[in-house]
Parts: sequence; C-alpha cells; structure tokens
Amino acid sequence: MPATKEILHVEVGEGRTLVSRSPEFHEIWAVVQRVAPADVSVLITGETGTGKEIIGRLIHKLSPRAAREFVAVDCNAVAPLLLESELFGHERGAFTGADRRRMGVFELADGTTLFLDEIANLPLEAQAKLLRVLQEREFRRLGGDHLIRSDFRLITATNADLRAAVRAGCFREDLLHRLKVVHIHLPPLRERREDIPLLVSYFVDQKRLRLKRPGVHRVSHEAVDVLMSYDWPGNVRELENVIETAIVACPGDAIGPAHLLCGGGAPARGPSPGELELPFRVARQHALATFERLYLLSLLRRYRGRTVLVAQHGGITPKHVRALMKRHGICRRDFRPVLRHRRISASNSPDLRA
Repeated sequence: MPATKEILHVEVGEGRTLVSRSPEFHEIWAVVQRVAPADVSVLITGETGTGKEIIGRLIHKLSPRAAREFVAVDCNAVAPLLLESELFGHERGAFTGADRRRMGVFELADGTTLFLDEIANLPLEAQAKLLRVLQEREFRRLGGDHLIRSDFRLITATNADLRAAVRAGCFREDLLHRLKVVHIHLPPLRERREDIPLLVSYFVDQKRLRLKRPGVHRVSHEAVDVLMSYDWPGNVRELENVIETAIVACPGDAIGPAHLLCGGGAPARGPSPGELELPFRVARQHALATFERLYLLSLLRRYRGRTVLVAQHGGITPKHVRALMKRHGICRRDFRPVLRHRRISASNSPDLRA
C-alpha cells in the first residue's frame, strides 16, 4: 500500500485528537465518516492502547446524537456481580445494599451513544440480556416490574478475538452478529511506524506546558531511532506515557535516549521472541530490513530529507535512496525543518484520497 502524504489531525474533544499519516488510518477515517450518521451498531477491535475509545467518540461526534453526552462503560472495570446493575439499574431492595433506586447506563444513554469497552468480558447471562435489549429496545431494572424503553446507539470495543471466543463457548454468536453490523479494526503502532515521529511531536507539544516543562521542545535523532526500533506492545497509550515520563526527566531542551523508558528501560534492539522462532535466513532478512530502515531514517534526519546528501553520505545513488524510502513507507516531508499539520475538521472534511 503506498504511503499517504496527507496528515490526519482530527480534534475529537476533551483533549483527544486523532493524529496519523498512515494509509490504514485514512481508510478508517473514511469509514467513520460514512458510518457515523447511519445509527448502526459498530464493533471496534484492536490491541490495548490503539485508540478504540477515540474512534468511538469520533463516531458519536459526527452523528445526529452528538448534542447528548457520550456514555462510556469499561466492562472490565466493573465487578461481575455488579455489572448487571451497572447496565440495567436496580430498584431499592433488589439486593443487599441496594438502599435506593439507581438508573443503569442503558437508561442513561437514551437518545445518545453507549460505548461498552472490553465487551468480551461480559458474562454469558448478561450477554443474553444485552441481546434482548438490542432486539426489543426495552428492559427492566433489577427488582423492577415495568418495562423501560431506551433509544441508544451501541458501540462496542474489545482487544479479544470474538470469533475465537464464540468457538470456545465464551461469547454468543448471535450477539456478535448484532454488534458487528460495522466492524472497524485498528492496526497496532508497530504496523504503522511512520506515525511514530508525528505522534512524538504531537505529545511533546501537547504535554510540555501542562507538565511545567516549557523548555523541552524537541527529541534528538538518536532518541527517535530508539522509539522507531521499539515494538510498542502498549501501542499509542504506551508511547504517550513514555514521552510524558521523558519530558519530566529531561533537564534540557532535547529528549535523548537516556530519558526514554520503553518497557521498563531504554531498549537495546535485539532479536524479538518472534524473530528467534524464525529460520535463520528469514530472521536475518528481518534484522537487515530493520537496520536498513534505521540507517536511512538517521541520515534523512541529519540532512533534513535531502536525498542527494543522503546518497552522497551513504555511497549510493539518489534513485536508490528514493527506492529504499518507498520500500519502507518513508516520506521525506517528515524530515523538513518545520512540519506543518494540515488540520482536518471533523465537521468539514475534505477528500482524503492519497
């Protein structure tokens, strides 16, 4: 897939912004714009930290329900015994400790968007009740007699493989079909490394004033090389935390490798557990590709994207440099002295074709 030149910079609200230049996220943004007005159920999948709630909030912001508050619940953060009360609400005396009536999120989300995160952790009994709510659009509070109707739009998210959960008997297949009217999958950060410099720049600009570190305004080439070579199991959320820690730790104006604590410490690039399982020739190709990319990135930063100077330093032709950049999805615009973001309004979006 060819590299995308357009920079996606969409304000979601509440300090959240969608920032990317990867072709995958441009396609996701196009899907979000198409599905937001449609009022259908959406399932968002992806590893922890890839931004599933941001996409959910963006769908809500672009929907006819945007005037009402977005309602979000993490199914993993509520004790199983209390989850049904959280969803359906309860009447006074419904169970021990229920000393007053309580509205559940199905009721609170009437007229707006309900976001259920980590939906795979919903117990089977609660799954059956959720399916009925989606079919009938009505429910009873725990301990209640009368039916309550609620018009909410459901967006769910999970980092689990729901198909595998269905095969294991842990998730209802009929519920999966109800949730998956539209499916959006978010790629991990290691599969869109071209976004790392962009995100680093964004996080530094966003956080240095809030952390009372206005003098920290750049990241050294060596530090960016470390960030580019790390696999980010915690994805964008982990990158954000690493940059926040580095801003606090940095005594000068530039974040260096010594200020980065990736995975508990500054990473030294060696074979990953997955690479050690590969045949020697395949593992060597992976290592050479990583070296090739990091070598090229370092020279492009040194010479600010001037491919002629990169070629002279490396003893290769400018045509070879451009071929390597194309192979690794690198755009020289990222290495210019000033990187100007083209802001894209969530309410007035241009054509995002590359």
